[in-house]
Amino acid sequence: MDGMFETLFSPGLDTGAAQPLNEQLQAMLRQAILERRLPAGKRLPATRALAGRLDISRNTVLAAYEHLIAEGYLETRQGAGTFVSADLPDAALQIRAGPDAIRREALPPRAAKRPLSGMPALDQFPVDIWARLSGRVWRGARESQLLYNDPAGYLPLRQAIATYLEAARGVVADADQIIITSGIQQSFHLLAESVIPKDRTIILEDPGYPGMASAVRNLPHPVRFTPIDEDGVLPPTPGGKAGLLVVCPSRQYPLGHTMPLKRRLELLEWAKKEGSFLLEDDYDSEFRYAGRPINSLQGIDGGKCVIYSGSFSKSLFLALRLGYLIVPPEMTERLVRHRAAVDSFPSISNQILLTQFIEEGHFSRHIRRLRAVHKKRLSIFMTSAQKWLGQHFDFQKADTGLHVVAFCRAGRKLPPDTALSLIAGKAQLGASPLSESYHEAEARQGLLFGFANIAEREIDNRLKELAALLSQETGF
Repeated sequence: MDGMFETLFSPGLDTGAAQPLNEQLQAMLRQAILERRLPAGKRLPATRALAGRLDISRNTVLAAYEHLIAEGYLETRQGAGTFVSADLPDAALQIRAGPDAIRREALPPRAAKRPLSGMPALDQFPVDIWARLSGRVWRGARESQLLYNDPAGYLPLRQAIATYLEAARGVVADADQIIITSGIQQSFHLLAESVIPKDRTIILEDPGYPGMASAVRNLPHPVRFTPIDEDGVLPPTPGGKAGLLVVCPSRQYPLGHTMPLKRRLELLEWAKKEGSFLLEDDYDSEFRYAGRPINSLQGIDGGKCVIYSGSFSKSLFLALRLGYLIVPPEMTERLVRHRAAVDSFPSISNQILLTQFIEEGHFSRHIRRLRAVHKKRLSIFMTSAQKWLGQHFDFQKADTGLHVVAFCRAGRKLPPDTALSLIAGKAQLGASPLSESYHEAEARQGLLFGFANIAEREIDNRLKELAALLSQETGF
């Protein structure tokens, strides 16, 4: 190994860091390439030699090389080895202003965002597998895929989703009933704009998902809210030409109640009497830590009046922006025709990639691994939360999902929960204000703490830091 690489790889990788070794190596090589410390055409060490130099597994080096090859930073030459690519992917993105460049007024800085709550354990995502599949997808891309224009989405992905949901959630549907979307909010808009008449009322849970309420405000439909109890959403009062009731039966958002069979049957009976549809938002049903996940409402109904919506934001990662909608057969044609008119067809590359990820078993293995990791982190979080924050919050027991509900204790002089969420952000905790989920019902003060996307060794320290920050705010 020449002197350039001896310098580059000193002092080596940090085996104690939270970031996986292959990602550390990727970052090290990527930065060296972008800074031209590794020039175009430079041959990299053989994977076995580099693994020996860094005292790591050869598979770790292989994963890093494959990821950088997929990104375009490296290239392989048959029989010669791995080299720095001549066409760096970031080079075209660097805008170099010349002396006559137009001077533009800077945009105002964006407001700082609090960390997101309800995220999965992103440090467990198999980036190396995803990168390898991505490279394979593009190396094997056919012209028909590059021109793919089915507004319902990539058929093999729809088939894979149907097979998975039948086994995992008891969903009754075939691929022709599935439309690929960018998530629940787009799914909701497509439904409302194409199959729910504008004079029919859309009914939301109260409290419920704030993003859904925001989406409704941009529609011409009448809107009303229905309360929840410990069994989930209550059947709405009759009348008002109901068109769609949005429900979260597997885990009500935000309070986390799981709907029992009796209430599910009551909702189905209500929908039949009212001539309304139910939209089942199954946003994090995979993550049940005591027993197997509860079967879907759609499966009980057989897909007659229940429309099922899900996404991969909670099971994979938010930026993937892939979801799906499962509708009764008689609704499909209108929905697909509307999709074609407003959006042509969804982007194809990630659909093909996700199809392979599911078909090769990576998705199921990832979900099983996440359940075990999340369960452990939930246990640690609840123990530490009671120790450091029990005087301020009443933490609700949870065995499902990606967030914990914490009600502000009565009599404590705490700031409003909107302010508390920002204070929690200073301690690197994702905590959404509970009050923002209420609409017409009297709002309760509290926080929805995300726990899954925090490494085990960090949980106690972050909660301790929040306790110290709250002490400064409250004086006790």
